[in-house]
Amino acid sequence: MYQVINQLQERNFAKKISQSEKVVLDYLENHFASIPNQTVLKIAQETYTSQATINRTCKLLGFKGFSELKYAVKADINLQKRKAHSGLTTTESAVDLIDFASLADLAGAIYTHRHHLMLFGLGASGVTARYMARQLIYLGIPVVIISEIKMLEHFHNYSLLVLSSSGETQRCLQVIEKAKAKKMTVFAITKKDSSVMKASKLSFYHDVQVNLLDGLSREQQVHMILMVNETINYLKSNYLKLVK
Repeated sequence: MYQVINQLQERNFAKKISQSEKVVLDYLENHFASIPNQTVLKIAQETYTSQATINRTCKLLGFKGFSELKYAVKADINLQKRKAHSGLTTTESAVDLIDFASLADLAGAIYTHRHHLMLFGLGASGVTARYMARQLIYLGIPVVIISEIKMLEHFHNYSLLVLSSSGETQRCLQVIEKAKAKKMTVFAITKKDSSVMKASKLSFYHDVQVNLLDGLSREQQVHMILMVNETINYLKSNYLKLVK
């Protein structure tokens, strides 16, 4: 499990961070691979902050100081390299890590809620959500794509389908929280045992390892596209004649 990179990307801290701490966090994330070779003084100079700010940021991340942070960063980098060598290399590998048994319930929910259905996704998963919306419309199922939390305010009696490859994106969780506060039913296409899955009523899920340290890995959507296609095909085979 990564000790640092997930925190830098998700930033789910108990307290509000200062602007100077945000600058340091941004620097640590953008220069992650070089952190083990840097000094507190160097980072302070590069971020136009103080050594005290660097140390406060380290404590914010759960470390006693910069030395301990560097050790954890190096461990994250080594773990990332090991996972890169053992990661997915073919579409067949992705297929093996999708739980197709969980598809039927999701397809049934989409059909049941087909007249009041919204889709949400971020980044590459957002592109996949838009692709899914087009496919659903071809089946005669109208959907609303939302891109921000405020768009939920004017929809009532709707259900929300969230697409999230990692299942740990904070904005996805915030949208789910808002939707549930409005008594909406939430479904998901996401990662097994992720926060998004746990927050959803039911999910069609995968167990593909997402390398959060590598931007390319984070953006890869082969498994998500496969899951969307299977969902569409299931709906077409089992519900197409019923859609009105």
